Amino acid sequence: MRKKQLESRQRFDGRMLLFYVATPLLLGALALHILQLQWLEHDRLALQADKNRLNVVPLLPVRGEIVDRNGKGLAVNRIAYRVLLIPERVHDLESTLQYLADALEWSPKKLAYIQKRIKRSRADRPVLLDDKLQWLQVSPIAARLHLMAGVDVEAGSYRQYPYADLTSHLIGYLSLARQSDMKKGALANEFVGRTGVERSYEELLHGKLGSQQEEVDVHGARIAVIKRTPSVMGQPLRMALNVEAQRAAADALGDRTGAVVVMDVHSGEVLTLLSQPGYDTNRFITGLESEQWQAWLNNIDKPLLNRATQAAYPPASTFKMITGLAGLKHEPHLANGHTTCPGYLELADRKLRCWKRRGHGKVSMHSALVHSCDVYFYKLADQLGMEAISDTAQAWGLGEKTGIDLSPEARGIVPAQSPYMMKAMKSSSSKRKKWFRGETMITGIGQGALTTTPLQIARLAASIANGGSILKPQLLADASPEVLHQAEVNPRHLTKIRKAMRDVIAKPSGTAHRALGRAAWTVAGKTGTAQVVKMSQNDEEEGFTQEEIIKRHRDHAWFMGYAPYESPKIAIAVFVEHGGHGGSDAAPVAAAVIRKLAEQEEAARTAAL
Repeated sequence: MRKKQLESRQRFDGRMLLFYVATPLLLGALALHILQLQWLEHDRLALQADKNRLNVVPLLPVRGEIVDRNGKGLAVNRIAYRVLLIPERVHDLESTLQYLADALEWSPKKLAYIQKRIKRSRADRPVLLDDKLQWLQVSPIAARLHLMAGVDVEAGSYRQYPYADLTSHLIGYLSLARQSDMKKGALANEFVGRTGVERSYEELLHGKLGSQQEEVDVHGARIAVIKRTPSVMGQPLRMALNVEAQRAAADALGDRTGAVVVMDVHSGEVLTLLSQPGYDTNRFITGLESEQWQAWLNNIDKPLLNRATQAAYPPASTFKMITGLAGLKHEPHLANGHTTCPGYLELADRKLRCWKRRGHGKVSMHSALVHSCDVYFYKLADQLGMEAISDTAQAWGLGEKTGIDLSPEARGIVPAQSPYMMKAMKSSSSKRKKWFRGETMITGIGQGALTTTPLQIARLAASIANGGSILKPQLLADASPEVLHQAEVNPRHLTKIRKAMRDVIAKPSGTAHRALGRAAWTVAGKTGTAQVVKMSQNDEEEGFTQEEIIKRHRDHAWFMGYAPYESPKIAIAVFVEHGGHGGSDAAPVAAAVIRKLAEQEEAARTAAL
């Protein structure tokens, strides 16, 4: 008995010892854990608790507006409502989207597009579902927001382009952020500049994001706004563009395709940059239908192409000023002499034709420019050689990008006998290894492999007017002139070219006299008619109508010049694609633009009295 009592006592003492040892250890561990929670991990746990209780919503800034030089809105903001959704806070995404689709009358196609965007977006960021909505449309949704966690209705603004088609290539458009934009930090419900000024000046126009700290319940529904940091509006831009002059250019072009560029000859400010046809940039704001995009892509007139800066064409006789300046500099005997134009020039077994079949008779450089004699410039180019012509062209800014803040920009082509031709010929299918004499001749009249953009030709006219300063085209009003380089030219040579350009308009026999002889300002200029040399042999198989085929085989029409002649202010280039003749088709467009500019100047003078 006594032995059993002793064993029982020993077991009890062992248990008590274990209790006495374990209890402090457990209490110590608990104390350490409490210490860890209270002190060591306090910040992390407090942050996690705040995340469960608080929701930080980014506030998009209002984009800076864009106006023309006279304050007319080119890209403006209109007040409207929009519906947003944060995917991770929505309990039943499918039913929520279906309710919104019914309330806002979405088509099945639009609903599918929104579902696709949600899948591609971050779950913790707001996704724009619909925009440009009126209060009557969103009020039923706003009244049910307490039942729809993750959905929000907010007042905001949307972009509108009052002159959409007229300025589409210059101002550009916005579209919702893509995956590539979001990787750079853009939000899924932000609009990003895609083309034109909207793209080039994105950082200035965008503004700075704000934020709103909200208290939410366990279901994610907003209870109260705790803190709000307002966004900062983007910087407004005042463009050098004169939108009324741009409209005058568009009206004069009518339904023809082409481009018109007007520059200030001293500052480089771009007063007009028109490419026609344009397209409705407002269609991009809430998502462009794929059918419309395909229609633009497949349109033979290429409305998405900026003909002023992205397309390069043979400059035709507008290039004769370059050939003339090269002749005056290098002084081959014909530069200061005469020749006879019978209407053609024989070269080996072929004839190079002048545009005037009967010929111009005896011609000098002055009369050859005034009457646009091809034979004279064939001979002058032959005496100069390709190297002298290409060096002069490059010195006056051709064959290089102008540096305008619009991308992409075409460089154009200025052929050079070496090394250009060897490289070009090796990559061509012709297998030729030689630059032919006749190619230099046709380059001298602005044909052949030579190409320029309308913007380059406008800048060339400005450079002739201002004494040889090759300016960067400036899109913003009152921008400081930026001279990229200075063409080395003898003032006497420049005076000869200018006088010939003036007589193109002033002389009754000048090629632009009929269109510009009685213009509002005295004009100096040059016409050009570019032959369409290379055309498809299977036009009908490609689906073109007979009328379209005839149009596509028609020559391009050019005019370039500056005004007023005595004290130049503006330079202009007009290009009419398959337009016909420079004097009859392009020069009248220049006359219309100059008339509008003169009327504006007179109105401003009268208002100042």
